[in-house]
Amino acid sequence: MDLSRLHDENVSSIVFNGQIQKDEIDIDGRRIRFIEPIKHKGEIYKADEDYLINLDIKYKYEEICGRCLEPFVREERAFLSGKLVKKTDDIMEDEEGEIIYYTDEKLDLTEEIITMVYLSLPMKPLCKEDCKGICPQCGANLNVQECNCIAEDIDPRFAVLKDLWFRE
Repeated sequence: MDLSRLHDENVSSIVFNGQIQKDEIDIDGRRIRFIEPIKHKGEIYKADEDYLINLDIKYKYEEICGRCLEPFVREERAFLSGKLVKKTDDIMEDEEGEIIYYTDEKLDLTEEIITMVYLSLPMKPLCKEDCKGICPQCGANLNVQECNCIAEDIDPRFAVLKDLWFRE
């Protein structure tokens, strides 16, 4: 994106939109497959001598549920606001908030958008909030069917102790 238009006194902001084609990402063995391109829209505007950015990111992905192991599709949003700073040898450590660097009046937001996608993903992928998961004994998907297994409420760390007999 060309930022040189912001030097014009008649231009107070630049509104933009776009999309990034990304097939899938892998996060520590967790595979996220994008159903459609990652869409973004935003605005860069002048505030005194600074350039500020607001960015809205939307994406739709498919993933495997962490409880029932069934694939599911979800749509998520992420937001990014920050200050645009021309990249020089001086690193601005005293700045507060998100800083996005640009060079030669050109701004590429691809890396920042992908980072925001990573950060906005849920920690544990669930097909639905109340997913029942699978039966640990027979492997049945408890969202689809009930099983007749007898649930033992024994902490697996203490399971070895149940076979011990104590004498007085």
